[in-house]
Amino acid sequence: MNTEAARRTRQTAAVAGSLIVVVVIIWIDVTTAIWQEVVILSGLAAGLVTFLLTVVVLDRVLANNTARRWAPINRLAVTEFLHAIVDDDASEIAHGRFVPRSLGLPTQLQPESLATLRDQVVQERRALSDALSRWTSFLASSGDNEDILLHIADIALHLDLVRDAALEAELRGDANALSELRTAVSLCNKHSAALVDELRGRLAVPSKLATG
Repeated sequence: MNTEAARRTRQTAAVAGSLIVVVVIIWIDVTTAIWQEVVILSGLAAGLVTFLLTVVVLDRVLANNTARRWAPINRLAVTEFLHAIVDDDASEIAHGRFVPRSLGLPTQLQPESLATLRDQVVQERRALSDALSRWTSFLASSGDNEDILLHIADIALHLDLVRDAALEAELRGDANALSELRTAVSLCNKHSAALVDELRGRLAVPSKLATG
């Protein structure tokens, strides 16, 4: 899950590019008389500078202020998402101990074990859906939480894939179906563990909750 690093790289590049444009416009204004000679271009240049400064500076400052104001509620939301995906009996969230809750890896295609797996998938998906329904609107408007929301939605998709693979395995009942099911379960567990690490990082670094 390195999308956050890529996104920050794009943001940095956009800021650098905007500042370069502003510097070039100011340099032209200082060293030439082009803006005085071409009034339309001077108006366009002024509008462009205003737009870039608004996007690069003002919007970012407002977003950071909003994130800092809602940081305690952001922390509550992150904690609730952790409760939805960790083993509450083995974890101690208040003390920084997080044990991801994982799906059982099937070893054979018995109807009872497949039914148990599907039931677990339904419970896990319901826990994620409940947390998302309560916090999506708030997180989307109170900070830089897009990556977390997308990763949670991605896990819900992997849970659906496990459910479908379990149904397919029960119908086919062959070794290939079992292998595909085990792959789907392993991948889902891997994504869940990665999300736990990401949420743990959010709690461990308060500035990320405050500034995104």
